[in-house]
Amino acid sequence: MSASEMKKLPYMGFGLRLRKEYLPQLLRQQLDIDWFEIISENYLGERDQAFLQLEQIRRSYPIVMHGISLAIGSPWPLDRDYLARLKNLIDWLQPAWISDHLCWSGADDMQGRMLPLPYSEDALDHIVPRIREVQDYLGRQVLLENVPIEHTDQAPEIPEAEFLQAVAERSDSLILLDAANLHASSVNQDFDPLDYLRKLPRQRVQQIHLAGAVILCGSEDKEAQYNADPIWNLYASALQRFGPVSTMIERMDTIAPLAEMVNELRKARCQAEKVLSAAE
Repeated sequence: MSASEMKKLPYMGFGLRLRKEYLPQLLRQQLDIDWFEIISENYLGERDQAFLQLEQIRRSYPIVMHGISLAIGSPWPLDRDYLARLKNLIDWLQPAWISDHLCWSGADDMQGRMLPLPYSEDALDHIVPRIREVQDYLGRQVLLENVPIEHTDQAPEIPEAEFLQAVAERSDSLILLDAANLHASSVNQDFDPLDYLRKLPRQRVQQIHLAGAVILCGSEDKEAQYNADPIWNLYASALQRFGPVSTMIERMDTIAPLAEMVNELRKARCQAEKVLSAAE
């Protein structure tokens, strides 16, 4: 599918990861949540009770799919069985968009790990045709997420931001920007995250992952706390650079009560409005 045939993806506001613990309440009442992100692999098996619940949820909320198994940078061939099951889910669910990670993984001793790619021309030559092949098969552009980079004394052949830019533009794919991963990489690799944001192509950043429990909105004391938070500062800088971007708030360390996560969405909207209003 050519770029001219791809539909422009919508701005959808603020969403959450859909967790099974949230389903009973979500099936009883409509909450102030703009959309949900699912982990694709949770729905690639038999169409069981989880599918029935997801079908009910999608009647009230837009859904996006986020995968963990594409392994787009791995040296072995693409997993055709996985792609077929993924396409079946896409055709049934009709998500607003689909995403995965810009990484390699899948070796027997590293199942489930998402390892950063070598940022080089050879890596670009390897992954760009694979991304195009996946997109042609699925009939969709794919969002690819930046993964955290550990400390190393060896500088990459291509700086990470320039590598992401080249991947997106050469493959006609999109970017899922993870603010916490960017912060971790900038600390570990000692680069300027704001310069990183400036190098990303504005029109290709479609979604942001934002770690929860870092966004504050209200009193001056809370405002001072939010201003001191590096991940929120990165998020604010991203909004200044890219404008409104669909944002999902996630908790990696715990499953917070749904009411708490809805409250964090409210705070995120509040702060995003402040940033975007100041930028006008």
